[in-house]
Amino acid sequence: MQRFPLLSRARSTLSVAPRAMISTGSDTIILGGVAYSSSIPMVWEAMKAYLNGVGCDFDFVLFSSYERQVEALMANDIDIAWNGPLAHARTKLRTNFTSLSLGMRDVDRDFKSHVVVTKASGITDFASLAGKRVATGTFDSPQAYVLPMHTLPPATKATLHVTRFDRDVGKHGDTAAGETEVVKALLDGRADAGFVSDFMWNRAVEEGVTKELEVCPGILIPVFDHCQFDALASLDGAKRESFESAIKGMSMDNPAAQEAMKLEGIVKQWEAPREDGYATMMEALGNEFEAQISPFPLPLHGGVDGGHPFASLSVSLLDPSLAPQPMIRSCSAAPL
Repeated sequence: MQRFPLLSRARSTLSVAPRAMISTGSDTIILGGVAYSSSIPMVWEAMKAYLNGVGCDFDFVLFSSYERQVEALMANDIDIAWNGPLAHARTKLRTNFTSLSLGMRDVDRDFKSHVVVTKASGITDFASLAGKRVATGTFDSPQAYVLPMHTLPPATKATLHVTRFDRDVGKHGDTAAGETEVVKALLDGRADAGFVSDFMWNRAVEEGVTKELEVCPGILIPVFDHCQFDALASLDGAKRESFESAIKGMSMDNPAAQEAMKLEGIVKQWEAPREDGYATMMEALGNEFEAQISPFPLPLHGGVDGGHPFASLSVSLLDPSLAPQPMIRSCSAAPL
């Protein structure tokens, strides 16, 4: 999960492997993954070692953004994409729901996000959230912006003073850098409420920094599914069978598979694909993104110079020329 200027289209570049190494015409299954941290190559190297060891001819390339990865899949430059929920939904829409879903981890099912509030704010439901200061993660983060914001009623959103922490744009919130800023804003008194994943909330609890914070009991974000293996319907049948068989055959009881599975964050096993866990994301894409499923879609709710549904919007980003000092830009309400 490269940093981009806020309002630029996320035109990232291929991080690993020149195009000459990508050949969907060969017998090798080429998978694309997003390099959101320095540990990602190690994860896929472990997967490659295991899969090749059981007779699945597999290799991978890494991308600096999900946008570029989806385009590579659409162009048949890769066979399979390891997509997050936003990229998965866009792939489904771009292919008129003909794309293939090949599987997910057990931890990808029923992913949770929360509206966390300061106890002093008195926020307990949508009504008491009205008029408050809300901190969010990056605009392309499913868990810290897209889905929580989609859950809020339009009338409530129209009253909010939102600060959006755009960090690691293109990684779709995988680095959780924006969520880290959300927690800081709540602790520093710069926000009354904020959006974070269940994972980040539990980490904050473990670190003992949540004494003055709590999960808002009256605002529930629908659970959703996270990562998924995506492929086009044109994927070679032998490649599909080889990959699916090898993945389904991985077991924590097998030491050769256990290392790769643990690096992937799996608790028990790979799971079969399912689509109902992406229903809310599909709604968000249709209603708030206005079906922007073309290549390199623009940011949700524009930016400081574009329309948004709030009383006010401030966007905090790391200026690439001035990092790590944050830059704040603001604008008042404007129609979508």
